[in-house]
Amino acid sequence: MRVLDSSYGDEPQPLDIVVTRHDVLDEAAFRSTGVLELYEELFPANERDSSDDIVRWLLSDDIGELRRFSVGAEELSYRLDSRCFILCAAGRAIGLGFFTYDHASELIYCNYVGVGKAWRGGGLARAFYREMVAMLDALFPRNIGVVLEVEPYDRDRLDAIIGDLERTGRRQLAADEQAEIRKLLRVGWYDKLGYSVFIDTGTMRPIACRSPCLDPSLPSSDWAAGEESYWMMWQARTGARLVETRASELWQKAVTAVYVEILAKSLVEDDPNGRRDYWDYATALVEQTLQRTEATAVCLARCLDAGDSELLSRWRRLAIDLPI
Repeated sequence: MRVLDSSYGDEPQPLDIVVTRHDVLDEAAFRSTGVLELYEELFPANERDSSDDIVRWLLSDDIGELRRFSVGAEELSYRLDSRCFILCAAGRAIGLGFFTYDHASELIYCNYVGVGKAWRGGGLARAFYREMVAMLDALFPRNIGVVLEVEPYDRDRLDAIIGDLERTGRRQLAADEQAEIRKLLRVGWYDKLGYSVFIDTGTMRPIACRSPCLDPSLPSSDWAAGEESYWMMWQARTGARLVETRASELWQKAVTAVYVEILAKSLVEDDPNGRRDYWDYATALVEQTLQRTEATAVCLARCLDAGDSELLSRWRRLAIDLPI
């Protein structure tokens, strides 16, 4: 357990960070923190995993042990360690962070992070995040950094939305407008934390990657409709020795870790025989991404360029409350 500065909130009180399989040892203790209720409050249904899956990953499946299985004649293995960090006030969850360490790549994948609406402000979310990263470095001293996905935003669409708000003075946004603004806000938050994005140096725009459908139980004809495009962001471990890896190699390592080692293998292991077609589909999709970008000159750059930063400034001047 780690204690944060107690100066946050309307009535300052000690804030504790507890972590699964260290302070929170079983399902009953995990659920009793209220973290799953907070998770449902913070993330819309289409972005959430099932609570039962989360419990299974954190407490029984992804616990740092090597797992082996076969898909046809192909022998596969993977080794993951997932942890949930829970920020508590008076024993109840007010913030959460779910991370997975992939031993093969030595990368940490940030599944999601959030802080309850009533506790936002005053830098608490950033302080919580930095404490989690420090705890992850202690848990996994060989890690080389953290990767995460963000939804790409459409700069022209954002300019149109913000421009209309500026001209009309309206304060209410349609659901699709809120979703587009949130994409920019999320990228802006990670940019503040010092993350970089993988950039195609030819276009100076982020490189898009394609996530396989997350539900292998769907008919295979529906898998393509369940795919999503993301940008991949990266933050090197603080104080780590310089890793002699080019950005292009790091990009390929990150894509493989997230979509094969963490996603596809864990989904297929549940039913290796019944999900052989899904394995072929998911790995082929990842291979398409890697082949498409094989000859791309890749660099790492700040997430927000001058144009993006100006859009963010214009949005903030509107002073419309829209939680990330």
